[in-house]
Amino acid sequence: MTVEDTRAPERIAPPRPPLPVDDTGDERRRRAGRIIGPTATYVVCVLAALIAIGPFVWMLSSSFKEPGDVISLTPHLLPNPFTLDNYAYLVNNGVLPFIRFLGNSAYITVLVIIGRLMVCALGAYGFARLQFRGRDAAFGLLLASLMIPDMLMVLPLYSAYVKAGLIDTHFPLIIPPIVANTFGTFLLRQFFMTIPKEYDEAALVDGASHFRIFVSIILPLSKPALATLAVLTFVNVWNDFFGPLVYLSDVNKFTVPVGLAFFQTQDSTQYGPLMAGATLAIIPTVLVFVFAQKYFTRGISMTGIK
Repeated sequence: MTVEDTRAPERIAPPRPPLPVDDTGDERRRRAGRIIGPTATYVVCVLAALIAIGPFVWMLSSSFKEPGDVISLTPHLLPNPFTLDNYAYLVNNGVLPFIRFLGNSAYITVLVIIGRLMVCALGAYGFARLQFRGRDAAFGLLLASLMIPDMLMVLPLYSAYVKAGLIDTHFPLIIPPIVANTFGTFLLRQFFMTIPKEYDEAALVDGASHFRIFVSIILPLSKPALATLAVLTFVNVWNDFFGPLVYLSDVNKFTVPVGLAFFQTQDSTQYGPLMAGATLAIIPTVLVFVFAQKYFTRGISMTGIK
């Protein structure tokens, strides 16, 4: 028998029982924080949503009320009685043809969106992908134009339109917003710079022109930014009140914001038709944002990456 065989076997210590968890101190507070924190966040978000949507709910409800119920001293949310007279007044009113107002706003907005996307995308492609002398200086001058207040240009533009015979036409509401939009060019240029230039180089090797690269590569990859600019343009042009008020005098050429203003006079306000008209005016904006929300959010988040 060797020395190793005569040595006493080593004792293995039994496992220690786990220490009791302190559930009365810091652990309990941490558990409460994990529950109270998200709950408080949800409550605040719900309250903020109710505060934001409250005026719209009241507007929709008032559009189905009789004129006396809208300004009643004891307001009630649900219309009683329920009536469609306010909407019928908008359709059948010969003095203020609200349906024509909607058509004018839609016509102007669609043309401005299409034209602005084309002009801004072409300008942004030149500043983002092409190399030419004075490019950075020209882009700096373009950004400097953002510091010029819009109100400062009203009188010179109005004088020019009077001499050209364009007052009381839709021309001042369509062409200037298309060609003079620095922010749209800046927004698309920032997005175009996030697209790898290896795509351009591979296309140039294959013999593609810059126009082919712009149409086949840049534009399909820029759908979020284009949708963002389209939504912002829609909201800006659809809700424009100052431009139509200054340049238009024919009632049949008015847009929705100017048409709604005629329901408010110094003597009285037609609250029922006003609420009905505001409800009809806001529906296109809501639909545009709902259908373009995914691209709008993605475009805003990706534009400032680079």
